[in-house]
Amino acid sequence: MEPLMEQYQTLPILEEALRRRICSVCVDHNVDGSCDLDARHECVLFDRLPQVARSISRVHSDQLDDYITAMREDICSECFHQSLDGSCKERDEVRCALDRYLIPIVDAIEEVRGVILEPGKLLAQP
Repeated sequence: MEPLMEQYQTLPILEEALRRRICSVCVDHNVDGSCDLDARHECVLFDRLPQVARSISRVHSDQLDDYITAMREDICSECFHQSLDGSCKERDEVRCALDRYLIPIVDAIEEVRGVILEPGKLLAQP
């Protein structure tokens, strides 16, 4: 199967799937359904969607830690919120949408790619 990023026509489909799945439950959405972060281009999920899709699609695992590692390497390493020592106040305060919604993000990306994970299969390492 091709990585998602090689299927550029898939990105609009992925964005719609993520908006349905994530935005409706996101703590940053307003009562009217709009998003303050999106309006200010501060939602890392949608501002870096191609990179997020590439990062997730390169992982083939049922372990959540593998997806976390990929996101830290590919996205967090370039984010201005992350300190040189790898710490991140946004993550620590649960304000990073990528960190907060990683499981539904992975599920949506894998679903669009045609990889169906068994319910409850994406697990944190013991």
